Amino acid sequence: MTEQIHMSPTRAFKFHKNPLRALQDYNGVIKWWEGDNTPLLFGNIVHNLAEGRDMLDGFSEEERTSLISSRGKTKGDLKSAYADAVVIGDALRKYVEKIDPDNKARFEVPIEETDQVEYQTEDLSEGVTQELEKGAVDYLLTGRADMVTENAVYDFKTVAPTDFNGFLKFGSFRDKREEEYKMQVAMYAAVFGIQEAHILYIKKNADTPFIYDYTLTLDDLHKGLEQVSQFINRGVLTVAGIEKATAINDGSKWAYEHFGGVINDSQTIEI
Repeated sequence: MTEQIHMSPTRAFKFHKNPLRALQDYNGVIKWWEGDNTPLLFGNIVHNLAEGRDMLDGFSEEERTSLISSRGKTKGDLKSAYADAVVIGDALRKYVEKIDPDNKARFEVPIEETDQVEYQTEDLSEGVTQELEKGAVDYLLTGRADMVTENAVYDFKTVAPTDFNGFLKFGSFRDKREEEYKMQVAMYAAVFGIQEAHILYIKKNADTPFIYDYTLTLDDLHKGLEQVSQFINRGVLTVAGIEKATAINDGSKWAYEHFGGVINDSQTIEI
């Protein structure tokens, strides 16, 4: 590797889930995102409004065109798929103003810190451990915190109504993605040297845009930082070619093509 490796918590999660797919995404071969971008654009509108910006701030001309109705009585208005984002974003903005009445919070705070991963490769053949190579890989830790106040770090998450209600009832999502959220904000808190971190979950329902302010415990912060650091390290070493990029049959379109549409007992291969 001649170019500096960039690794964020979000990218590290991809390497944890499917190293080869993540590596191809990192190198620009095949994008990770496979679905419709409506949820992403919806969330961006909510974030913009919650953070006090114009709702279409940062959107490309192509994205703006896809968001705005171009015909009929609704010409010039947001398309119906995005209309609720305005109500939800405004609701989250009101909560943010309660947290930050003096308007001192920073939003979309970038993270760029140099770090390195130490590694040691070993030969375990014939039951004898032999060190083959030892060294370190430099990389740039990146990311972007949604909101940082003097005392706390905040991350905003829009959640579908059914998932939101299930989260309130069971304390977790069906896919356990709240663990990734906790790891991410724990990393941000560590970078900024702040001991308090929150995840603001907001229900994607214009009639009842409930907000669940989840405060990370010390255990969340410690475990989250330890786990995401491991994921980041593995991601860096995979990009550097020191760890093998394993392909996981994760049920995606990528996996369908890679594994020929077959799922069997051998769900991983190495290259």
